[in-house]
Amino acid sequence: MIMGSILLDIEVILQYFTPTLPLCLLAPWLRELGFVIFYGAIDLKLYRILMQFRTRKAHCWTITDKDLLKYLLFGVIVVTVYLTAWTAVSLNFFNEGWVLLIHVETEDGSLYTTCKPQWWNHVTEFGELLILTVGLYYGNSARNARVQFEERRFLFYAIIAELTFSTVHNAIRAVYPIPFHQDVTFIAAFLRSLLTNTLALIIIFAPKIWYQKEVNAELRHSAINQELSESLKADIPDKDFREMDISEMTSDEIREELSRVYVQMGILRDKTVCKKNPHISKRKGGKKLPHRRFSLQKKGSRDKSSIKIRKKNKE
Repeated sequence: MIMGSILLDIEVILQYFTPTLPLCLLAPWLRELGFVIFYGAIDLKLYRILMQFRTRKAHCWTITDKDLLKYLLFGVIVVTVYLTAWTAVSLNFFNEGWVLLIHVETEDGSLYTTCKPQWWNHVTEFGELLILTVGLYYGNSARNARVQFEERRFLFYAIIAELTFSTVHNAIRAVYPIPFHQDVTFIAAFLRSLLTNTLALIIIFAPKIWYQKEVNAELRHSAINQELSESLKADIPDKDFREMDISEMTSDEIREELSRVYVQMGILRDKTVCKKNPHISKRKGGKKLPHRRFSLQKKGSRDKSSIKIRKKNKE
């Protein structure tokens, strides 16, 4: 995910320099590969949450990080093939005299060089919109899922932020008839990156950092309490709960013993439920088992064959 954000930021930095043929060919590679890695990873995380918390299936789907990497690699390969075809076609047109760089005049009469817009740009924008739509579907479908530190909700917010600001940016660029100056275009691209990629990283990782900070504080507090209790009970011998009478136990000791019993009962329950249960599948990776293949024998053919055998036996 961070790798995709870095590629998207590099694509924005390239817009600061004067456009050349290599830069015009390199910028879409950075943009699309970074977009697929960043938001494709978010979509896959939402997909795993959705599969783990489905309520209409009796079996449990286990999608590992290795499976997610395989799916993400497939998406990167598809985008790479698409960009390779686009680069080959653009270079072919360039060799035949087709211009990839144009000079644009703004309202104040200044001229600047920019990459020529192509129909491929609309195709890539539609592909980005499709990826974001899939993420919205997964996030909305798993809205009732309970995960640690509300990861689903923040991933969903990151998708919404990208969809909102990118749609506004593309709409203004397409509707406004007069081209903007190169500096204005760069500032708009920088703000778009700040409000989408950077904001998405903050939305996703800030709750995790805060949660980890709270956990560390609780661990330190519990460690201090444990050291204090051990220092106070240094002269008290250790007690075995199994050999103690319940009337001699304190409320804390009873609570600790009950917690231990509940944990053991939960483990035993899970083993008992999963053992020889035909409704729970043990497959991993979210792969479906092949369907059963029934015999294609025609109805009544077995009865006819048995009648023929009886006739032969009578004869």
